[in-house]
Amino acid sequence: MPTRPSPLWWLTGFLVTGFPVLNFIYWPQVLKSGVLPPDGDSIGIPMFGSILTALIASPMVFGVTWLCLRRYNPAGQLWSWRKDRPVRSVVATVLFGAASLAFTAGILESLWRPSPWYEYLWPIYIAGWLPWFVGLRAALIEQLDYEPTYSER
Repeated sequence: MPTRPSPLWWLTGFLVTGFPVLNFIYWPQVLKSGVLPPDGDSIGIPMFGSILTALIASPMVFGVTWLCLRRYNPAGQLWSWRKDRPVRSVVATVLFGAASLAFTAGILESLWRPSPWYEYLWPIYIAGWLPWFVGLRAALIEQLDYEPTYSER
Protein backbone atom coordinates (compact mmCIF):
# COMPACT_ATOMS: atom_id res chain seq x y z
CA MET A 1 0.00 0.00 0.00
CA PRO A 2 1.19 3.55 -0.57
CA THR A 3 2.54 5.42 2.45
CA ARG A 4 -0.13 8.08 1.92
CA PRO A 5 -3.67 7.89 0.54
CA SER A 6 -2.97 10.51 -2.13
CA PRO A 7 -2.24 7.98 -4.96
CA LEU A 8 -5.67 6.45 -4.43
CA TRP A 9 -7.24 9.92 -4.46
CA TRP A 10 -5.41 10.71 -7.70
CA LEU A 11 -6.62 7.44 -9.19
CA THR A 12 -10.18 8.28 -8.14
CA GLY A 13 -9.95 11.65 -9.88
CA PHE A 14 -8.51 10.01 -12.98
CA LEU A 15 -11.32 7.47 -13.13
CA VAL A 16 -14.04 10.10 -12.79
CA THR A 17 -12.53 12.53 -15.32
CA GLY A 18 -11.28 9.78 -17.61
CA PHE A 19 -14.76 8.59 -18.49
CA PRO A 20 -15.87 11.73 -20.37
CA VAL A 21 -12.39 12.22 -21.83
CA LEU A 22 -12.46 8.70 -23.23
CA ASN A 23 -15.92 9.26 -24.70
CA PHE A 24 -14.69 12.40 -26.46
CA ILE A 25 -11.89 10.32 -28.02
CA TYR A 26 -13.87 7.16 -28.73
CA TRP A 27 -17.05 8.42 -30.40
CA PRO A 28 -15.38 10.54 -33.12
CA GLN A 29 -13.35 7.44 -34.05
CA VAL A 30 -16.53 5.38 -34.30
CA LEU A 31 -18.06 8.07 -36.49
CA LYS A 32 -14.99 8.12 -38.77
CA SER A 33 -15.12 4.34 -39.15
CA GLY A 34 -18.52 4.50 -40.84
CA VAL A 35 -20.23 1.87 -38.69
CA LEU A 36 -22.91 4.26 -37.44
CA PRO A 37 -26.10 4.59 -39.48
CA PRO A 38 -26.24 7.87 -41.39
CA ASP A 39 -29.79 8.58 -40.23
CA GLY A 40 -28.98 7.83 -36.57
CA ASP A 41 -28.62 10.20 -33.65
CA SER A 42 -25.64 12.45 -33.14
CA ILE A 43 -22.50 11.26 -31.36
CA GLY A 44 -22.90 14.32 -29.17
CA ILE A 45 -25.53 12.49 -27.12
CA PRO A 46 -23.19 9.86 -25.64
CA MET A 47 -20.28 12.30 -25.52
CA PHE A 48 -22.07 14.95 -23.49
CA GLY A 49 -24.06 12.31 -21.64
CA SER A 50 -20.76 10.99 -20.31
CA ILE A 51 -20.14 14.36 -18.66
CA LEU A 52 -23.53 14.15 -16.98
CA THR A 53 -22.84 10.55 -15.95
CA ALA A 54 -19.51 11.56 -14.41
CA LEU A 55 -21.15 14.44 -12.54
CA ILE A 56 -23.88 12.18 -11.18
CA ALA A 57 -21.53 9.32 -10.27
CA SER A 58 -18.73 11.43 -8.80
CA PRO A 59 -20.35 12.05 -5.37
CA MET A 60 -20.80 8.30 -4.91
CA VAL A 61 -17.28 7.46 -6.15
CA PHE A 62 -15.66 10.16 -4.02
CA GLY A 63 -17.87 9.23 -1.06
CA VAL A 64 -16.83 5.58 -1.20
CA THR A 65 -13.21 6.65 -1.52
CA TRP A 66 -13.51 8.95 1.49
CA LEU A 67 -15.17 6.24 3.60
CA CYS A 68 -12.37 3.81 2.79
CA LEU A 69 -9.48 6.28 3.16
CA ARG A 70 -10.62 8.40 6.12
CA ARG A 71 -8.60 6.41 8.65
CA TYR A 72 -5.89 5.34 6.24
CA ASN A 73 -3.29 2.99 7.67
CA PRO A 74 0.03 3.39 5.81
CA ALA A 75 1.24 0.09 7.28
CA GLY A 76 -1.62 -1.80 5.64
CA GLN A 77 -0.96 -4.64 3.22
CA LEU A 78 -2.66 -5.03 -0.14
CA TRP A 79 -4.01 -8.55 0.47
CA SER A 80 -4.76 -8.01 4.15
CA TRP A 81 -7.30 -9.85 6.25
CA ARG A 82 -8.21 -8.81 9.78
CA LYS A 83 -9.11 -11.73 12.03
CA ASP A 84 -10.32 -9.25 14.63
CA ARG A 85 -12.70 -7.72 12.03
CA PRO A 86 -14.08 -10.68 10.08
CA VAL A 87 -17.32 -9.00 9.00
CA ARG A 88 -15.51 -5.96 7.61
CA SER A 89 -12.99 -8.21 5.86
CA VAL A 90 -15.71 -10.37 4.28
CA VAL A 91 -17.91 -7.45 3.22
CA ALA A 92 -15.01 -5.49 1.72
CA THR A 93 -13.68 -8.56 -0.07
CA VAL A 94 -17.09 -9.53 -1.47
CA LEU A 95 -18.00 -6.02 -2.63
CA PHE A 96 -14.68 -4.94 -4.08
CA GLY A 97 -13.70 -8.46 -5.13
CA ALA A 98 -16.94 -9.07 -7.02
CA ALA A 99 -16.54 -5.75 -8.81
CA SER A 100 -12.94 -6.61 -9.67
CA LEU A 101 -13.95 -10.00 -11.02
CA ALA A 102 -16.76 -8.51 -13.11
CA PHE A 103 -14.48 -5.84 -14.55
CA THR A 104 -11.75 -8.43 -15.25
CA ALA A 105 -14.27 -10.65 -17.04
CA GLY A 106 -15.38 -7.67 -19.12
CA ILE A 107 -11.80 -6.83 -20.04
CA LEU A 108 -11.02 -10.40 -21.03
CA GLU A 109 -14.24 -10.68 -23.04
CA SER A 110 -13.51 -7.50 -24.96
CA LEU A 111 -9.98 -8.66 -25.75
CA TRP A 112 -11.20 -12.06 -26.98
CA ARG A 113 -12.49 -10.90 -30.34
CA PRO A 114 -10.60 -8.81 -32.89
CA SER A 115 -11.79 -5.22 -32.98
CA PRO A 116 -10.72 -1.86 -34.37
CA TRP A 117 -8.02 -0.10 -32.35
CA TYR A 118 -10.40 2.37 -30.71
CA GLU A 119 -12.41 -0.47 -29.14
CA TYR A 120 -9.37 -1.31 -27.00
CA LEU A 121 -9.55 2.08 -25.29
CA TRP A 122 -12.36 0.79 -23.05
CA PRO A 123 -10.47 -2.19 -21.60
CA ILE A 124 -7.53 0.12 -20.87
CA TYR A 125 -9.80 2.53 -19.01
CA ILE A 126 -11.62 -0.26 -17.18
CA ALA A 127 -8.27 -1.73 -16.11
CA GLY A 128 -7.74 1.47 -14.11
CA TRP A 129 -10.62 0.47 -11.85
CA LEU A 130 -8.90 -2.75 -10.76
CA PRO A 131 -6.17 -1.13 -8.59
CA TRP A 132 -8.83 1.23 -7.24
CA PHE A 133 -10.99 -1.69 -6.09
CA VAL A 134 -8.05 -3.58 -4.61
CA GLY A 135 -6.60 -0.49 -2.93
CA LEU A 136 -9.89 0.58 -1.38
CA ARG A 137 -10.55 -2.96 -0.18
CA ALA A 138 -7.21 -3.03 1.63
CA ALA A 139 -7.65 0.51 2.97
CA LEU A 140 -11.10 -0.33 4.34
CA ILE A 141 -9.97 -3.52 6.02
CA GLU A 142 -6.80 -1.98 7.47
CA GLN A 143 -8.37 1.24 8.75
CA LEU A 144 -6.95 2.59 11.99
CA ASP A 145 -9.14 2.38 15.10
CA TYR A 146 -8.69 6.12 15.71
CA GLU A 147 -8.58 9.28 13.66
CA PRO A 148 -4.90 10.00 12.88
CA THR A 149 -3.52 13.37 13.87
CA TYR A 150 -2.14 15.70 11.25
CA SER A 151 1.47 14.72 12.08
CA GLU A 152 0.66 11.03 11.57
CA ARG A 153 -0.72 11.55 8.06
